[in-house]
Amino acid sequence: MMLNAFLMSLSMLLLMSAPQSSEAAKEPLCTYRNSEGETIFLTYMPLSRKGEDYVDFGTDGKCLKRAICTDTFKTIVEDCAQQKVTCHNKQRYTGVFPACCIKCK
Repeated sequence: MMLNAFLMSLSMLLLMSAPQSSEAAKEPLCTYRNSEGETIFLTYMPLSRKGEDYVDFGTDGKCLKRAICTDTFKTIVEDCAQQKVTCHNKQRYTGVFPACCIKCK
């Protein structure tokens, strides 16, 4: 009988101290609405000091924008229209963006 009461108390204590699912889901995220209307969730990784990024591609295969999650959990959006990428200087860029803003033959 005493063992049952102890186990019952212990299980209640564990349940009360476990994080609730709504609390566990409150990890800070950045959001971005892509060209197809979908909401994209991005994270920031404090240990590596890097924000996740998302490159938004159009139907023609060229990218349109890139969204980056910052350390303050704000989304920075870079637009291809702001980039000065040409077929001649495209090779200077590393990574997908902004080289994907144009298509060269």
